[in-house]
Amino acid sequence: MINQSYTEGFRSMAVAKLTSPGSPGLNATAQELGIPAPTLFGWRKKYANSYFMKNNKKKNNEWTPEYKLQVIAETLLLSKKGLGEYLRKNGIYSSDLEEWKNNFYNSQKGAGRPRKDPKMQELEKREKELTKNISRKDKALAEMSARIVLLKKSHLLFGGTEDEE
Repeated sequence: MINQSYTEGFRSMAVAKLTSPGSPGLNATAQELGIPAPTLFGWRKKYANSYFMKNNKKKNNEWTPEYKLQVIAETLLLSKKGLGEYLRKNGIYSSDLEEWKNNFYNSQKGAGRPRKDPKMQELEKREKELTKNISRKDKALAEMSARIVLLKKSHLLFGGTEDEE
């Protein structure tokens, strides 16, 4: 086999053609360009992420929320192979898709208990405090009532009043 040198432009063009949507595949593209398939495979491995995807990929914040939701819906039932093809075709990284899914799922979860109005919180605190005071006073009243009853019974049993002692 003859050792040929290919320009950087030709290499990036070949990788772009190979990774473009609707590409016929590695062997067909290599045959069409007149280069060995293993060479094109190596170029794709070396250049695809650094040239093609970097230049054609939108930044994560450039995708609209509607598009992100559409992508999530379209990829939910795809197999791994189908998912890979879909992501390559649309220039999306799988890490971006996972981030979109997580953000969507997290946004759908309840944020916990709703915050109460500060006035309502203050009133509930005051009510709790008053209830506690009433309970304490009821217990003290019950204790004093019991003492009075016992004192009256002791007077009936033993006679006399407290003043006599």
